[in-house]
Amino acid sequence: MNYLPYIAILLGFGLTIGLILLLAPRAERYGLIDHPSGGRKHHTDKTPTVGGLAIVGGLGLTALLGGFATLAHPAFWVGLFMIAVTGALDDKFDLGPYIKFAAQIAAALLMIYWGGRLLHDLGRLVSEETLTLGRFAVPLTVFAVIGVVNAVNLCDGADGLAGGLVFIAAFWIALISAGSGHAGTLALALLGCIAAFLAFNLRSPWRSRAAIFLGDAGSLSLGFILAWLTVDATREGVQLFPPVTAIWLLAIPISDTIVCMSRRLLRGQSPFRADRTHLHHILIDLGLPVARAVALILLLAFVLAGMGVAGWALRVPEHVMFYTAMGVFVLYILLVQYGLRRVTMSAPGLGLSARR
Repeated sequence: MNYLPYIAILLGFGLTIGLILLLAPRAERYGLIDHPSGGRKHHTDKTPTVGGLAIVGGLGLTALLGGFATLAHPAFWVGLFMIAVTGALDDKFDLGPYIKFAAQIAAALLMIYWGGRLLHDLGRLVSEETLTLGRFAVPLTVFAVIGVVNAVNLCDGADGLAGGLVFIAAFWIALISAGSGHAGTLALALLGCIAAFLAFNLRSPWRSRAAIFLGDAGSLSLGFILAWLTVDATREGVQLFPPVTAIWLLAIPISDTIVCMSRRLLRGQSPFRADRTHLHHILIDLGLPVARAVALILLLAFVLAGMGVAGWALRVPEHVMFYTAMGVFVLYILLVQYGLRRVTMSAPGLGLSARR
């Protein structure tokens, strides 16, 4: 019997718990503290932003002690370290966006040229013909990596949301990848690490607010891990599932990011300008408690990801799954616009003036 999956989950959980207990009391000394400042923030106390570092450290230690570190390409670990350090420096010094983008581009190029993880095609996305990328393979892979990294980062605005969304995607990837080597084992270890973090981050009847946050070190790192896993699972030659399945696995963070950034650009604003037009902000401003808003979004994400996996398992044509996903995306836009109108009617200007 192969005990590695169970070892990966349990080690990931236990080691991440240990790192959280080690780092959280020292967070203020390291300058890794989130200070409440109103706007989009729903906490009133200083909160350690060491959850991401604990997850990354827990994942690395789990891979070493579990004996599967070498199953993942060294480019993964180097890229992850680069992203985590950049995120931690941003948590401490508030780096500009260009530095963070430079680190993400560098990590994506490491993935491509050293790790050999490249999107050669998009599958049968629009017809029965495979949509090959050719000379656009490298720039589109870089774009995809940066997109996933920032989609997770931008969803990190409510207790348990970003961690929960990545947990759901990793769950389905682990299920699809069972027995396939490092992808499945890495996803299982990640599940254990995120579960440990969520034990301190999710609101519950026993905890009215998060005890720790991911920080940019966490949200950017989780985004990079998710980008690696999806590109690795959809690449040519060893494809576990087609690229369209990845769209379903990441439906909520991708949709939320596209809609929010598009709205800002249409207003002539920076796409990274902070506001309260993300899905979780809309639900909260409509009167849902934070915990219920997060639970509703996570349930929706789980169902959509499950639909994508079901389509893959039942061999539904890829272009049918893609057009269905586009239909869901249009419905998402309409519901978000309706929610924003309701919010604006009840509190004019709220969605434009507050921080993200």
